[in-house]
Amino acid sequence: MTARPALSLLLGLAIALPSSVASADEPGVVRIATNVERSYFPPAEALLRKAYASLGLQVEFLPWPLPRTQQALRAGQIDGVAMRVEAFFEQTPQVRKVDVALLQLHVYAFARPPCPQSLPAGDLDHRRASYQRGMVAVETLLPEGSRLPANTPSDAFLNLSTGAADYALMLTTPWMAGMPVDTRQGTLCRIATPLSRATLFHGVHESRAELVAPLEQALRAMNDRGEIEQAWLAYEREIAAQNKRLQAQPGRSLTLTPAATPGSAPTQPPR
Repeated sequence: MTARPALSLLLGLAIALPSSVASADEPGVVRIATNVERSYFPPAEALLRKAYASLGLQVEFLPWPLPRTQQALRAGQIDGVAMRVEAFFEQTPQVRKVDVALLQLHVYAFARPPCPQSLPAGDLDHRRASYQRGMVAVETLLPEGSRLPANTPSDAFLNLSTGAADYALMLTTPWMAGMPVDTRQGTLCRIATPLSRATLFHGVHESRAELVAPLEQALRAMNDRGEIEQAWLAYEREIAAQNKRLQAQPGRSLTLTPAATPGSAPTQPPR
């Protein structure tokens, strides 16, 4: 990924294959779906490219919405998914989990200020919560009547800022969740206590099941050498040095922007 990170993780990706994907049909190229919202993706891309390269394979990453990926997986049109939570593999049996943890994330709730320290038990049962459509780690926490799915994490935050939702739920790291989120209606705040925790794993379509064992071996060796942990730490240090804020833009990923001058309004998204 070359674009600057956004929030959220997690992750979790939508309908006809674009013509640009056709080149990935070459032997030795593995097609892997990623989120449109590709926060925390640069380290994962580098780690997975290295693991596949050790098997003599190249990787093409496809940034698709979560529902589109589900349809492509059912049709056998892609070879795997970058990172998913345990519940995803339980719900998608045609994808085999590569059993080496790549990242630990949390589900956080955001609200309009002031934010409480934590949510009372059962509060989500009686409120509207917006989230990126298809995000399994979030959907498992919400009853059907409380769900307000959005196409992107930015749109989920905008639903919160306009009052269409009481909360916005995101899968992300504690550090990234602490960054201010700006909207046209003001800055949103994070409820400090996470709602749940989730570990993310790489997944391979059952048609490429022969790759699971060698990928586990390659990633486990990288983990034992400390490469996985160091990749995430280096990424966070890079972001922290930029001293930026997150901005919600309609129909787009959350973007990092320079810290606003006190009293100034958030930058208007491009038309």
